[in-house]
Amino acid sequence: MGEDPMTESNEISRRTFLSRGAAVGGAAVLGVGGATALAGCSNSSTASNQPPVTSGSSPGVGKGAPRQGGSATVGTLAEIDGFYPPLNHWDTNGFLYANTVYDPLMAIAADGSIQPYLAQSLTPNATYDVWTMKLRPGVTFHDGSALTSTVVKSNFAALLASPLTKVPVEEITSVDTPDSLTVVYNLSGPRPTFPSGLTTQVGYVVAQAMIDATNSGQTPNPIGTGPFVYSQWQPNNFFTATKNPHYWRGGYPYLDQITYKPIPDGTQRAATLQSGGVDLILTTDPSIMSQFATNSAYQMVDNLKGDLIEPTVAFIMLNCAASPTSDLGIRQALAKSMDRAQILKIFGSNYTKPASGLFLPGSPYYSETSYPAYDLAGAKALVKQYKAQHGTPALQLSTIPDPRDVQLVQVIQQMWNQAGFDVSIKTVEQATIITDFITGQFEAVTSYQFGAIDPNLNYVWFSTTTVAPLGKIGLNFARNSDPQLEAAMRIGRSTTSLAQRIKAWQAVNERLAVDLPYLWLEQFPIALVGDQRIQNFAALQLPDGGKGYGFDEGVFFPSQVWMA
Repeated sequence: MGEDPMTESNEISRRTFLSRGAAVGGAAVLGVGGATALAGCSNSSTASNQPPVTSGSSPGVGKGAPRQGGSATVGTLAEIDGFYPPLNHWDTNGFLYANTVYDPLMAIAADGSIQPYLAQSLTPNATYDVWTMKLRPGVTFHDGSALTSTVVKSNFAALLASPLTKVPVEEITSVDTPDSLTVVYNLSGPRPTFPSGLTTQVGYVVAQAMIDATNSGQTPNPIGTGPFVYSQWQPNNFFTATKNPHYWRGGYPYLDQITYKPIPDGTQRAATLQSGGVDLILTTDPSIMSQFATNSAYQMVDNLKGDLIEPTVAFIMLNCAASPTSDLGIRQALAKSMDRAQILKIFGSNYTKPASGLFLPGSPYYSETSYPAYDLAGAKALVKQYKAQHGTPALQLSTIPDPRDVQLVQVIQQMWNQAGFDVSIKTVEQATIITDFITGQFEAVTSYQFGAIDPNLNYVWFSTTTVAPLGKIGLNFARNSDPQLEAAMRIGRSTTSLAQRIKAWQAVNERLAVDLPYLWLEQFPIALVGDQRIQNFAALQLPDGGKGYGFDEGVFFPSQVWMA
């Protein structure tokens, strides 16, 4: 979550701790009001109100017949803080763990539509403010208890009771359970893209016993319906799960065991793959990607290919509620004094694309904005104006204590100081920086986020309703409160017209260019790299037979991986 935009660390993105695409979507969070597809009630190949997307490339797709048995070890970017959806902060690594022991109610198809997964169907009424879900019959949790509508409703109650997950689900005014396999979601208004929210953190279902244990003050092991059963977790060392012999998807998983090993240092992680210590790694380092891209002994899949709706983006996040970054002129000066071309030349290895907003050229949502170009003279003039009234603007630029991250912020520090700022650097441990985001305890910080399959999933990150006072939990981390931005998002969330949705989100992108809570850097690269033994780590077949979105900003489904 707060890190060098060109390296590794924890991510707040669609997978971000409340999201899966960003808020339920990147990253990122749990939202119930934004998604990719309209209906999500069949396995049709194209959603009528969403542009199609493509995912991945031939590497990472299984060759030959799947093989049962064996084990795989995955080197991940970082560790998570727990398995419980209502309370814990999931990033890319958290969603990998979740796809191991849990199942999402809905999943993203390869064409970008939202399709049933643990649910069997999800259909709206004529006004899209009531959605009826049918659950798959015969599904059991790892403790032998049945998946029922009552358990799903209990999961919703736990999410609603948590300060962390309340906002993304609070527009569900009530949940009815007319029978044991039917769940009726009553919403406060029309939400044509409601299904996408159920692909995020709030869409993963845990057993009633886990909820009860948590409510009594315990920290239980995860109990899900997923392809693997929790075996052992030593935080910051490894997490191991074993095959679920009673998994509801017949024939899955292929592996007998899967282990995740957090290896925060990207160079060490790559070396561990090369030495055979792990079979698959996540990486966000362009130099490492370049190293493996031309090595035939390995297969690599990244997020830079395909027609992306919204990429994961690297940026400097500014706190709009803390001085001096609460001053718009200061934010403008910071943007104008940051030479992004030079930064990408030094740190990007020419491997990715510069970004000036949420969308890249080629996305149906892309449009030119008024985001400031590099203008050192203009930046100096703005700083001079501020200094005349308030003195020299001093601020702290935070990042994680990775040498490459520190090098990045040192370059940015020099650029800002050249414009007249007094910038100090602060390093914060990865586990702490997530809390700093949520509570607003920063002035400027490196980060990467978003990457939503549908921009409506960003609502909780930008909404005026999720701004909280400093020190309090707020999902609008930048504390940017813009009524025009809010109005545009509300149109984007409620309309059934793709054209109107695109226009609304282009307006949002422009308001972000005016408000400047984020100083954009680049499309953030994320890749999976495996040796030739590990198969099918970037492919997914949905329960109803359709093709799934197998590699989603670093997240995959381990149920369908096998060892050759």
